[in-house]
Amino acid sequence: MQRLHRNILLAALGFFWLSPPAAPGSLGDERLEAAVEAALTRSESLSEIAGLKVQCDEGILTLRGTVKTLYTLDQAVRQAGTVAGVVDVVVTAAVPRLGIPDSEILAGVRQALQTPSFSFVNIQASVGGGRVALTGTCGSYSQKLLAEREISKIPGVVQVQNRIAVTAQANASEERLARLVLSRLTGPSGPAEGLFRVSIRGSVAILTGRVPLYLSRLEAEETALGVPGIQQVDNRLVVDPLLGPPPSAPTQP
Repeated sequence: MQRLHRNILLAALGFFWLSPPAAPGSLGDERLEAAVEAALTRSESLSEIAGLKVQCDEGILTLRGTVKTLYTLDQAVRQAGTVAGVVDVVVTAAVPRLGIPDSEILAGVRQALQTPSFSFVNIQASVGGGRVALTGTCGSYSQKLLAEREISKIPGVVQVQNRIAVTAQANASEERLARLVLSRLTGPSGPAEGLFRVSIRGSVAILTGRVPLYLSRLEAEETALGVPGIQQVDNRLVVDPLLGPPPSAPTQP
């Protein structure tokens, strides 16, 4: 019998219908580029972004150039996602090998996985051409994400293939899982105000609706993956700047 899929709709802003996506914010592309550049410059965690270039086209931001580590690139994406009016981020920037041999990268990976945060997990790593493959098991998505983030800080790592399996299981129906995901999204630690619809297909959470910031879209996916029983997220959330406060002009760093 075909699986019954249940949808839960939250009208967090008082709407009961998801109207068509709104156009990007009132900031023009040039002003958006300036706002993103200012945001990246102000961030204390992004001290090595000299080789990173930004370009905006109708609210879609492209990050080009090179950065030292994957972690820096990820932080740049997240910081750019805090700028109202940015509706999507495309990454074409690359991380150079820097002439670092795989043996040295593997040593750094093993050292990172020996910290107390990973004392109760079973993670293996291999390296080829600067690409790190992670396998094994852990008890939560937060541990899986932490492993990837720590390894992304290692110079010379150009890609992390995170194949770690999360062993935590939830004996909950699809309706119950949908409610759990929705409560996480709209709780005090949720990503932002917005309109969310959650449906579950097996262990996949499907997110639809609208959020005010691109960062909110990223955080919503991470929040859903933090619910035991969710192994994958189909993120269909649309960034609608009109849901948030009016975008402001960029300030001087």
